[in-house]
Amino acid sequence: MTKKESKIVVAGDVTVDWFMYPVKARDEGENWRLHDASHADVLPGGAALLNSFIKQSIEEEEILATVTGSELPEKKLRNFSPEEIIHSNAMLDNFKTSGDKKTEILRIKEFSGYIGPSENKPPSWMLSLVSKKVNAEIIVLDDAGNGFRKMENLWPKDLESVEDSIVIYKMSLPLLDGSLWKKVNEMHPKNLIVIINASDLRRTAGIHISKSLSWDRTAKDLIYELNRSDPLKSLHQCPYLVVLFGTDGAVLYRRVKEREDEAFVIFDPCLLEDSFASNINGNMIGLTSIFTATLVKQLAKEGFYGLITGIQKGLANSRSLLEIGYKKNNGSESHDALEYPKLKEISEGSVKHTYSCSSIELPTNLKNPDPNFWRILDHNTHNIRQLVAREIVLKGKANGLENVPICKFGDIKTIDRAEIESYSSIKELIIEFLKNQKPKNPLCFAVFGPPGSGKSFGVKQIAKCIDTNRDLLESISFNVSQFGDYQDMVNAFHKIRDLALSGKVPFVFFDEFDSDCNGQPLGWLKYFLAPMQDGEFKEGDSIHPIGNAIFVFAGGTRYTFEDFVQNSHGNGSTPIVVSSEDNKTDQNSVQETEDKDKEFRNAKGPDFVSRLRGFINVMGPNRQPSKEDDDDAFIIRRAQLLRVMLENDQRATSLFNSKRELSIDDGVLRALLNVTRYKHGARSMTAVIEMSRLAGKKRFDLSALPVKKQLDMHVDADEFFFLTEKERYQSMLLLRDLPDPKETSFLKKENSIVESVAAAMDTSMCENKVSPRKGKITKLDKDASFEELKDAAEDIPNKLWAINNGIRKITGKTPHIPDITGDEIETFARLEYGRLCRNKRLRQLSDSSEGKTFNNSMLQSKNYDQLEEKEKDRFRELVYTIPPILKKAGYEIYRMKNVEEISDPEIINRLARDLHEKYVQERQLKGENRETNPSLVKFEDLPEDIKEANFDNIKKIPEKLSWIHYSTRRIQQDEEQRELTLTEKEIETMAKREHDRWVWQKIMQGWTYKEGKKDFVNKTSPFIVPWNKLPPDTRINDFNAVRLIPKLLKEAGYKAYKSDSEKSD
Repeated sequence: MTKKESKIVVAGDVTVDWFMYPVKARDEGENWRLHDASHADVLPGGAALLNSFIKQSIEEEEILATVTGSELPEKKLRNFSPEEIIHSNAMLDNFKTSGDKKTEILRIKEFSGYIGPSENKPPSWMLSLVSKKVNAEIIVLDDAGNGFRKMENLWPKDLESVEDSIVIYKMSLPLLDGSLWKKVNEMHPKNLIVIINASDLRRTAGIHISKSLSWDRTAKDLIYELNRSDPLKSLHQCPYLVVLFGTDGAVLYRRVKEREDEAFVIFDPCLLEDSFASNINGNMIGLTSIFTATLVKQLAKEGFYGLITGIQKGLANSRSLLEIGYKKNNGSESHDALEYPKLKEISEGSVKHTYSCSSIELPTNLKNPDPNFWRILDHNTHNIRQLVAREIVLKGKANGLENVPICKFGDIKTIDRAEIESYSSIKELIIEFLKNQKPKNPLCFAVFGPPGSGKSFGVKQIAKCIDTNRDLLESISFNVSQFGDYQDMVNAFHKIRDLALSGKVPFVFFDEFDSDCNGQPLGWLKYFLAPMQDGEFKEGDSIHPIGNAIFVFAGGTRYTFEDFVQNSHGNGSTPIVVSSEDNKTDQNSVQETEDKDKEFRNAKGPDFVSRLRGFINVMGPNRQPSKEDDDDAFIIRRAQLLRVMLENDQRATSLFNSKRELSIDDGVLRALLNVTRYKHGARSMTAVIEMSRLAGKKRFDLSALPVKKQLDMHVDADEFFFLTEKERYQSMLLLRDLPDPKETSFLKKENSIVESVAAAMDTSMCENKVSPRKGKITKLDKDASFEELKDAAEDIPNKLWAINNGIRKITGKTPHIPDITGDEIETFARLEYGRLCRNKRLRQLSDSSEGKTFNNSMLQSKNYDQLEEKEKDRFRELVYTIPPILKKAGYEIYRMKNVEEISDPEIINRLARDLHEKYVQERQLKGENRETNPSLVKFEDLPEDIKEANFDNIKKIPEKLSWIHYSTRRIQQDEEQRELTLTEKEIETMAKREHDRWVWQKIMQGWTYKEGKKDFVNKTSPFIVPWNKLPPDTRINDFNAVRLIPKLLKEAGYKAYKSDSEKSD
């Protein structure tokens, strides 16, 4: 079957772009060639340039498509007057490339503005660009704000009825203005894509979108403004909006339907906004045009499915064009003619530029753009954070970090948003300061962190990445705590002044600036005020100007900026999260706060703070929670530090294999990553590694650790060794899930959780007297002492980790349905048997009396594999009691894996009702009625737990498909919605897992096994059994449930594809 040829129409503002560029003298030839000169050349611009790029893109990919639209006859370009076509003017220059001083790249040095027709007069030649109606599949509008938007007679005739056509609107200032946008907006084309630059959006009154701080903040700011700002309302309602952040990233905002949006940030994970361009000398016209052309090509090739890929490739091509610059060919006798590089060269140069993609959390309210300090890191690793941290240490990288920003400042590489923003903001301040040739006063900022957190190192790395050649800044440091009197400070300022007079900008590090002076707390602050404010210092009766300088104030006794302004001494401990109840302080604490505030004012603290232009709180390896953020990402920071420390330790060389994989004991790694606090920050981490006996070792095991007294200098040794023994609840739970955030003792918190789980075990046994699967409680359970229950509860995290499951607090109406397979139940049972055997032997060693569990000599003489199936079943049944017990204690378990869920409430509700209707029909055909099956009622009349089960069934469709290695995504608007075809083998695999899921769902709803008929009143069923014991006629129900999935998936608007390809089976 012959593929239909696509038609693409391009229209918009056109320009004639004039370029002046230097031409070097030749060694021979006519006299005029022997002199340096400037030549002028002209190229088509605006929509004509875009049209050219689109044509080349289509030809390069050999796509069957015809491009018609804005073209300018190149031979006549020099003859067009500004009255006919607007002229743009730019000065070019030859720029050296970094690393290759011989190669010169021709780019724009300076834009010189535009020349156009007289006031209120349109360019006359544009009247001849009217397009005929061609029934185009793609309509491209290049609205540069130069008159095209007002001239309806120039608009493509295809705009009169767009129907299913893709309309790409490339918009420039003034935004959302003119009759063209009004017409397009009123037509409500379902396939409208608006492309706009963030720099233009930022010029809109009342719009605040951060820049170059972090992709997380920029993305959240933009989405917030789109949702709350009236001037951007029409953009918010676009089916597709693409906002470009230079060549470094973009945000795609998609309106799926009314009140159901989705957003994605596409970004260079290693660079922030404008970072790439700032390292390129000169500029280029056409960066947005080449982006648009690439996107058009991808849409023509793949439809809307290619949208994100098109954005990624478009950004890469924009960068490549900027790198390559303008070309010169032998176009005339007098000089080499100017031209844009060919698409082939641009595409080849773009391959090295890669971009990541992450969905963006949509705003939950319009009062605060980011109330929960959203992180791309958290979003991509929330279910696998522990796995990612351990993989970083073991392998140096982790699979969960592909779509996470990782920024580098000199020799510092950070993945944490808070650190990225701190360092980025100071970097931008310094860059702006250095652009000012005659600043009125020094640039002042502060840096805080515990001793050993890397305050000095971090700030110096910022300076290093700005002044790579070390020809702008000169570093000098002073420790204020060592000043004896004011004269010492005067001497310091003289040294700074001498540096400034030498022509470099002094980069001054005042360490421990918050030290006491002659017994007065913060006594040195007042002496810094004049130098900070006026750039001068006093010596006797003389006033000395300091000159251009950057002052960095590093805290020594206050570990955060907040500690400093509250006049609170840091103690190096993890900050406490305080609840609203805790704010009811007594009279003593109120008085203490007032005294501290008075002391801060007397020391001129507020005056000092008012002169600062920024601050950094160095995060370091310890958790730094705040009101907005629990800082659960600390473990990733810690993992990165640990990996670097071990790689840099020469004694640890033998710990790495040829693939640079680290050999380390699980318990040692767990303790290093999860110990609550390193007492002296990164310095303590380094000390623990240095004190460990690693020389010549092939594995970092427990024997390599320092003795307890030495270890206790840098961590809580009891806690550290406690963590080495096994997985603990606290190493798996988030901070908000812990029982008492104010409690500082790790052991006490762990014991509190263990006791709550043990109490739930005790209550569960007393209430039920049955196990979910066998219907009869074991003697072990009935006779177990509370200490034995605590021991069993304490070991649960260890077993969950072994089967790749985590634990967390229940936050929804119902707990997460466990995803534990038959093989994993066997693993769990084996571990439980081993625990009981160990405990039995330990008790026999300490007490010759008979144990209280059950009299069974097998605990001493057999391993698990030697047990009879009946004996093994007793331990398998214990596994099924764990999730309900954890539920009673307020916890749920989940698989440590990132899997998409269907999230649209309307889709979930609709399909859950459809699913229930099909269930009712099937059961009625089998002769069941409401008396035998109370679930055969309208969906509205179902009990809440049954409704939630139906909702969960729909939400988990992507997870079920992952069992057979399928991934899912939303179907794009113009994509064919074919129903997924599953093989019989895939259906059987899913049916087995579906039965496991159903069993767990029933158990979590309080159902238990009992032979006979299903009893809805007493919640018993004969089918709560393993798959191999399920009757064949009952298995049909699971097969039928699986066969429904392709239809439900299609109705939900999703497509399944094999995870290693984009081919739907």
